[in-house]
Amino acid sequence: MSFSKVIEYKSIKIVYTNIVGTAGSEAVPTFDKVQKLVAEFPDHSVLSCVNATNARFNTELLSKIKETVKKNNPKAKATVVCGLNKLSSLILNSIIAATGRQMKLFDTEEEGFEWLYEYEMKTTGVVG
Repeated sequence: MSFSKVIEYKSIKIVYTNIVGTAGSEAVPTFDKVQKLVAEFPDHSVLSCVNATNARFNTELLSKIKETVKKNNPKAKATVVCGLNKLSSLILNSIIAATGRQMKLFDTEEEGFEWLYEYEMKTTGVVG
């Protein structure tokens, strides 16, 4: 079952979205929740991680992801997406190009969390 919530990793807050193993439309309500969560944050402050390991995408889900990325752009500081296969990575890269959103792709959630932590430390001037 997919979900989204705010988690803490090494003292930073991350909007964490887990769509592991979902099939297409199953994850759509989770991205509605992501939009509501992110709306509560100040502009340019949200660190987010999406774990999409073994997720399957369909037209409805891709449309919802594009909508979410565009809507959340003003709030976003950095986003990582983890666990995509080669085809899903190509699809996400097309979304990134269409929306202008800066995102990094990682194989594992841990790599993504660590990159977000290091990015936050660099951008806030805190030595990590």
